[in-house]
Amino acid sequence: MQSSRPRTHDGLARHNAQLKKQLLALREGRDRLRTDVQQLVRVIHVLEVENRQLRQSAGNDGVVRVLPVQH
Repeated sequence: MQSSRPRTHDGLARHNAQLKKQLLALREGRDRLRTDVQQLVRVIHVLEVENRQLRQSAGNDGVVRVLPVQH
């Protein structure tokens, strides 16, 4: 009975190490996603401000004229 105990312990220790490694990777992924979301929120805010400014500068007719595309 004593000989099986260390193998079980070793197996649990390996599994625990794998779980810790997986948890670290998941936390890093979560942090990257948080950063991405914050950047997207800022971009959306800037686009909303620019859209509002364009609509205000369009005048009373509300027509927004598309600028020609430059390649």
